[in-house]
Amino acid sequence: MNIKEYISGGAVESYVLGLMSAQERFEFDEFCKIYPELVAAREAFELGLEKQVMENAVPPPQGLKEKIAAEIFAQKKTTPVVKMETTPVKRFNLAKLAAAASIVLLAGSVWWNMNLKNENEELKSKVARSENEIAKMITDAGNIQKSGMTVTGLGGTANAPKSFATIYWDTTSHDVYLLVNNLPKPASDEQYQLWAILKEANGIKPIDLGFIELSEKPLQVYKMTNAQAAHAFAITLEKKDGNPAPNLEKIFVISKL
Repeated sequence: MNIKEYISGGAVESYVLGLMSAQERFEFDEFCKIYPELVAAREAFELGLEKQVMENAVPPPQGLKEKIAAEIFAQKKTTPVVKMETTPVKRFNLAKLAAAASIVLLAGSVWWNMNLKNENEELKSKVARSENEIAKMITDAGNIQKSGMTVTGLGGTANAPKSFATIYWDTTSHDVYLLVNNLPKPASDEQYQLWAILKEANGIKPIDLGFIELSEKPLQVYKMTNAQAAHAFAITLEKKDGNPAPNLEKIFVISKL
């Protein structure tokens, strides 16, 4: 087995995000016992997702800890203590954690907003922006776990050997989601462009799926233009306004045809 091809084909992302079948997950776990580089790739991806969740966390208001402690103390006076048995902690699914954490944070920010009605308008505006960002995280986490999603890994070329990205393509709705694992930061007058590649009788036809405005946050999920059909995907570096046709000399990542 070529473990590098297995990793670059999107297996790690599919495993962590819960997109594999039970049989595929079993095989992945067995491969982890044989290939330490697969374990390293899985852990690196999990840490990246965890970092993204933590960076999007909404800080709690001052005094929240004391209020919670007071509520717990008040309840302990009337609620009988039930002894719970402890069980080993199982490694969590970070995609589900992202969605769950986002929901908790959203609920917390709403509670915070309700209890800060007398605060200034700037603080309220910050809370609203946080709620919108969290809502987007919930949507993204849910979308990439949809059944019927095709996962395609895009490996680096000579232009950027260490670059890697993952495409999640719903062949039913034709929705395309791009997960940027690693791409170099482009110059100020350049930007990345995603292409779907079709194989036709008279050659290869590229279809523009939109620009990619890289974020400083790691492992960002981008909703791209829908793709009705595709045999492969590629990302090129283009001028700021984009090109109607890809610059074949600046392909940074591409999947197999």
